Amino acid sequence: MDPRLILFYVLMEVVVHVIFFTLNQKMLLAVNEDLNSALNQKDVLKGMLERFVLIAGLMAGYPQTIIAFGALKIGTRIKDDKNKVSNDYFLVGNLISILAAIAFVAIIKEI
Repeated sequence: MDPRLILFYVLMEVVVHVIFFTLNQKMLLAVNEDLNSALNQKDVLKGMLERFVLIAGLMAGYPQTIIAFGALKIGTRIKDDKNKVSNDYFLVGNLISILAAIAFVAIIKEI
C-alpha cells in the first residue's frame, strides 16, 4: 500500500475531527448545553470505523457499501435511546462484518 494513502487518510481524519469538534461545540453553546457532553472517544472511534469501511468498500469497487451503511444507520435510529449501547454494538458489529467481507474478497481476488 502506498504510504501517501495512509498519510492522506490520517490527514482526512484530523480535518474531520476538527470540523466535528467545532460544530459540536457551537451546537452545544447554541442550545445552552454543557460542553462536557461533547464527542467522546467512543463516538470518535465509531466515526473512524464508519469512514474506513466506506473508503475500503469504495476502493474495492463495491459502491453498494454506501447502501449497506445507510441501512445500518437507519436501523440504529429506529430503536429508542434506552437501547443506545445495543444500537452502537449493532452498528459497529455490522460494519466490522462488512469490512471483513470486503477484505476476504480482496484477498481471494489476489490468489
